[in-house]
Amino acid sequence: MRRVSALALVVLLIAPASAGAASHRLLVDGDSLAVGTKPFLPHELRGWKVTQSASVSRHAFQGAGVLRAYGSSLPRVIHVSLGTNDDPNQVDAFRAAVRDVMDVAGPHRCVVWTNIVRPPVAGASYAGYNRALTRESQRRENLKVVNWVRMVRENPQWVVGDGVHVNADGYRARAKAIAQSVRRCRPEPSSARGPAA
Repeated sequence: MRRVSALALVVLLIAPASAGAASHRLLVDGDSLAVGTKPFLPHELRGWKVTQSASVSRHAFQGAGVLRAYGSSLPRVIHVSLGTNDDPNQVDAFRAAVRDVMDVAGPHRCVVWTNIVRPPVAGASYAGYNRALTRESQRRENLKVVNWVRMVRENPQWVVGDGVHVNADGYRARAKAIAQSVRRCRPEPSSARGPAA
């Protein structure tokens, strides 16, 4: 009888820890800025399993396809770093890409998206993209925006020659800000999570 009780106690102690570990998973879906934060993000999210899908020059419209590839194994928390490589005149296309990502993620996953810092292209700024992203986040509790624009404005010394990428201090700070938002994502019961679209 004592052996059975001891075994039951071990199971009770292990099960919650395993469930907690399984819920602390993050997928990064991003461009060259995500490549830059890649060495720093796991350090900022100790205890999390961080899967990183980052590719130089990835476009926003490709983001949903990356998520779909994970199917039902798509983690509950997703960080998106996309939009920098897209035409700032095409605000509607960017908004559609954000909505596609959110449709694939579904209502029970949390998406953390960094807003965009880049010099104007052909006279068009990225303010329209950032306004669209903010408005989409206001419509959804599960879309959180990291204010990279403000961080760079307050720390111009991070920015390198192209006006887009930053030095190691910048990437480290970006990773820390992303991690803070990721940790604010509220856990959902496994039964509430829907499969990826």
